[in-house]
Amino acid sequence: MSGASSDSANEHSDRIETVVASDGSVVRGPLDFSGSSLGFPEKSAGSAQLGDEPFRAPELALDTAGLSDALCAKIASVSFGHRAFLFDSEAEAWRCAVETMRRHHRIGGRPKRRRLIVCAGVSDGPGGLPPGLEGDDEITLLQTDHPGRLATEIDNRAAGILIAPVRTKAGFEIVPPEMLARLRETADEYGLVLAFDESVCGLGRTGMLWAHEWAGVAPDVMVALHRHGNASPLAALVVTQKVARGAPGRPTFVDRAALLAGHALVDALATPGFLEQAQNRSWRLEDRLAALFYKRRGAFTARDGIGLMQGLACPGGAEPVRAMLAECGLLTRAMGSFLGLFPRLTVEESEIDAAASIIDAVCARETQ
Repeated sequence: MSGASSDSANEHSDRIETVVASDGSVVRGPLDFSGSSLGFPEKSAGSAQLGDEPFRAPELALDTAGLSDALCAKIASVSFGHRAFLFDSEAEAWRCAVETMRRHHRIGGRPKRRRLIVCAGVSDGPGGLPPGLEGDDEITLLQTDHPGRLATEIDNRAAGILIAPVRTKAGFEIVPPEMLARLRETADEYGLVLAFDESVCGLGRTGMLWAHEWAGVAPDVMVALHRHGNASPLAALVVTQKVARGAPGRPTFVDRAALLAGHALVDALATPGFLEQAQNRSWRLEDRLAALFYKRRGAFTARDGIGLMQGLACPGGAEPVRAMLAECGLLTRAMGSFLGLFPRLTVEESEIDAAASIIDAVCARETQ
């Protein structure tokens, strides 16, 4: 299953060289295309300390509890859900999500329904569980998407189904819309809760606010994740009204800086034209990588992507390529055989061009 926080072992070198785009322009390194941050406009509330002038927003006058409530309301208003809850770690959000599903069934008179079926697929492998759920013996991990295999796991103890619309744990796979639709139908037929893991692919990364919007399929439960700079992680659990009755009774404490960064991000995402610009940047990134793929056919065996989540398959595994790129000032993500390029939402065209130039230069060096 996906999770930027759970597979952050892609360490990079501190040796960063000057990054030069193909047009000769210099871009300050390192270029972070690893997906470690979504980014947001510099003059937003969460980055006020970075600007030359003080920034004022209504949220700054609120106490921490007020900030949390206001952000929950913002997230719910731009999602399928009716309620949102915030946590300072992805693991806490997932533990709460699973307990919410189980409590939902218990309140409805179905206390035996406690088992969560995780559709990790082949690409995510045995490490497909989200953080926080390891060791829970009432979770079944499926490393196949075969409908028959899923059907055999649904019994009177099944509580829900969990899947990531884009899998990035040990590979790179965009789950077909028809599969998400089939899971929605299955959940409705058997009275199960359908949960989506958008910890990596949510909050604008795919060009839509939520990755599942491309399929037109809404879940009952979703977890999204935001990281920014030195602020603590901010994980959001979004639920429908039906499932919300099993949700926690009181909010957890979340760092104020993380809340401000979250407000800034959601405000940016809701700004007219912001997602359209991110989508335009994604097309440029896709074009540059497509050109590289055909130019360096010996270095890459496949290419795939959606929005600002693009990947190149490396015949010898992605980790050696990731390490070489990091030495040259480009931070990427190794996902098994796939090299992931997940720039921030505010990436500039010059940075995309510079990233492509670095990859091309490394490929050329390796073929000499």
